[in-house]
Amino acid sequence: MLTGTDTPSLYLDYGVDAQRCGCGDIDLSERGMRFTSRWQFSIGTQLSVLLVHMHPRLGLCRMTLEGIVVWCEPKADKGHESTLLFLELPDELKPSLREFSHQLAAV
Repeated sequence: MLTGTDTPSLYLDYGVDAQRCGCGDIDLSERGMRFTSRWQFSIGTQLSVLLVHMHPRLGLCRMTLEGIVVWCEPKADKGHESTLLFLELPDELKPSLREFSHQLAAV
């Protein structure tokens, strides 16, 4: 998620817990996402992810995506690396998801 400072952040359970992410902590595609966090998830856990980014033409855009954790392993000195496979990504969200991915690459 991009916050007002353009720093990628992860939020757990509707904002009960959160963490800012460093460069390379989130990798996003149309099929899913890989992220590094302090949280450990069980394989098969269903997560809801809210992505927020500033679109150059449309302004602030929000997308909620559902996915299943397919990988979660400890990462040396950095919490856990998890992979989330998106369940169903509607075609109309794909352009916004690509834009968000490009913004992450620039951070």
